Amino acid sequence: MKKILLSAAAFVVVAVSAVSIAPTTSEAIPAFARQTGAACLSCHFQSFPTLAAFGRAFKEGAFTDVGEEALVEDDSLSIPSTLNITLMVRPQFATVKTTGTPTAKSITATADQVMMVAGRIGTNTGAFVELGFNAQGGFNNVQLLHSIDAGDGKVILSFYNTGFGEDAGLQLMSVWGQHSGMLGGGGLSINAAMGMPNQTVGVSASYATDTFAVTLGGINNDVTVGTNWKLAPMVRAQGFFDMGGAELGLGAIVVSGTTSPTVGTVKSVAKRFGIDAQVQGEMGDTQYGIYADYASAKASSATERNVYAPTIGAKRTGYSIRATVKPVHNMVFMAGIGEDKVGAAKTKLFSIGAEYELYQNALINLTYLQNKTGAIKTNTTTLDFEFLM
Repeated sequence: MKKILLSAAAFVVVAVSAVSIAPTTSEAIPAFARQTGAACLSCHFQSFPTLAAFGRAFKEGAFTDVGEEALVEDDSLSIPSTLNITLMVRPQFATVKTTGTPTAKSITATADQVMMVAGRIGTNTGAFVELGFNAQGGFNNVQLLHSIDAGDGKVILSFYNTGFGEDAGLQLMSVWGQHSGMLGGGGLSINAAMGMPNQTVGVSASYATDTFAVTLGGINNDVTVGTNWKLAPMVRAQGFFDMGGAELGLGAIVVSGTTSPTVGTVKSVAKRFGIDAQVQGEMGDTQYGIYADYASAKASSATERNVYAPTIGAKRTGYSIRATVKPVHNMVFMAGIGEDKVGAAKTKLFSIGAEYELYQNALINLTYLQNKTGAIKTNTTTLDFEFLM
């Protein structure tokens, strides 16, 4: 507890120091901002990458909306005159200390570089692609969307190969997945812990309006099945409701199906469900967000291996809750807890963090994460710089 209090005190020092620096307002996050002419916080709530209502609408439109950017147009052609690219440079310094058995301490420094190519392919089609120049390399994320007007809503068809989770065809909530990354808060989510560790290949069809979206898809995130694989059915629902000065978001996901033919006597399956909820609003000049989720995955057996709970006889469940607050225009604070339970073994998570916006597209984050499993406790303190050009 003493170390936690010392870490919290350190955050206060950083916050006070950061507020004393005169901020500069940036124009936008580069790739989509250049296309739409809108600033970062038009699409994002509090900070990148948490999603706001305008950002949800832009995504439902398959990233095709444009502002004042010139278009090259002809028969069956309507593309931006400039290819919209973002380069993210991310130096990171982390101290990891493990107590119990074993006991160890390490300090690491990394510097990821990611190029994002994003935006309009045609009148109704858009894409978001990340090429990672880090230890993983290659294509870290590919999302291809096609949006068609349908009554009061849109039908969105999507293909994706991603690490953002099973519903990456149309992620609108910010509890877990692509839009949960602010201050690493999504790392507390049990749905993220189950659905995001493995690369997911999927196809989906969604119907979305301003207030809800329903997605039907097929996914495979089983790294053990090789080339002989199947798509497991996936259903995702997301809804957004006005609460006066705040907005309530509610969601649910179910994945249940076979990911490969039976090999010998063992069948590979993906079976789980999850629920998530969020509240985003303002009290005076202070923005706040509350994010929570729960998930459960069926235990594997001698004849059926569940990718979400591969230990035989050990059902997997968990929950998380976290809160963010933005008391001034360039500072965000976060605190949250989580639990990941496999059979009788529990992993408890606790995290606090602070973010300073040097610009809307240049962030400095300081986070503390405590991970406790039985008598073994791992404390990770990370100083993270995120610059997007």
